[in-house]
Amino acid sequence: MKKKYLSILLILSLLVIMIPVSAADDSYNKNEVNSIYAITTLDTLAASSAILVEAKTGQVLYSKNQDTRIPIASMTKVMTTYLVMEAVKNGSISYDTIVTCSENAHGVEGSSVYLNIGEEFTVKDLLYAIEIRSANDAAVALAETVAGSQDAFVNLMNAKATELGMYDTYYKDCSGLTDAGHYSTVKDISIIACALVNDYPEVYEFTTTLEKAFRDESHRDYQYMVNRNNLLNYYSKATGLKTGFTTAAGYCLIGSAESGDISLITVVTGEPNNNSRVAEAAYLLDNGFQNYMYTSTGDDGQMAGTIEVKKGVGKTVETYAKGTLTFFMKKSDTTLITKETIFDVVTLEAPVTAETVVGKVVYTLNGEVIGEIPVLTSAGMEKAGFWALLWRSVLSWFGIDWKE
Repeated sequence: MKKKYLSILLILSLLVIMIPVSAADDSYNKNEVNSIYAITTLDTLAASSAILVEAKTGQVLYSKNQDTRIPIASMTKVMTTYLVMEAVKNGSISYDTIVTCSENAHGVEGSSVYLNIGEEFTVKDLLYAIEIRSANDAAVALAETVAGSQDAFVNLMNAKATELGMYDTYYKDCSGLTDAGHYSTVKDISIIACALVNDYPEVYEFTTTLEKAFRDESHRDYQYMVNRNNLLNYYSKATGLKTGFTTAAGYCLIGSAESGDISLITVVTGEPNNNSRVAEAAYLLDNGFQNYMYTSTGDDGQMAGTIEVKKGVGKTVETYAKGTLTFFMKKSDTTLITKETIFDVVTLEAPVTAETVVGKVVYTLNGEVIGEIPVLTSAGMEKAGFWALLWRSVLSWFGIDWKE
């Protein structure tokens, strides 16, 4: 009887092993996206975690569970792409470097371009495969090209994460296939996404490409790659950046977009389907573009007042603000900013040097200092001579104020 139970257990185990890992349903329906978008609010996001940031500074405009550690699926490849482009910049490889597919890269599970052992492509070819097809085998091939092995490349990934301040991130592979122990947060993902688009804006060449052939059409493994990021199809301002899916991670999307001088990045994870991640990413991006703006103080060179100078050839010296501050903020907050000029000294004693820092212009929003600009003397002033100072003392004795 015991053997019978063991046999049944063995058969059940084999059946479990044979059950395929669920694949992503990337079906896209614009009408369905419109319907989801129409009912979306910041309080009703289906995403398990989400963030919206201004790309140039990483300023957080909205977040939901931003520090919760989550499996990140193919969003992992943003770091992979960053390190490949860093290697190109450093000159260790080029976009034209020939990559020969290894046994390790061949047959990697999940999304792929079916690289064959010994098959050759350029770094640029494989970057297209990563950004359009989300090809795991291309990611491994590039990792080996940059670092010699995927393990060595993963070490580089984790080192770069620490360097960038991604303290809630740990990578175990270069593709995102691993769920257990391979994690990040939407806050950390936004950090690497901002770093990628700021340091290597040429990435948009790859991330905005909607369709591209891979291999010659006559090849038996020819593929016509179609970009999986449907935000590009739905949202006119979109510039990328990366989708992701595993059963554990759900449907994920890093969405980047530009409008005028504003560049935004949003990350949504744990979405129930592809249409939902597109709709909610678009909603968050629109929320940013509609409610935030850049505003400049325009202080540079403006007069900030005068300061009395003792023992100088003149009585006072003019001062000015040096520099202009630029804020990215809610449009509704721009009228709430207050400005105050604060001098560090009441008087100066000659001789006075031009460009001496004597105070600052302070900008405050809701009681919090949001920026400061130094105030400097506009010109220098020499010390008055002995007889001039003596004459002033005589006049002062009689209560007469001297004139310049």
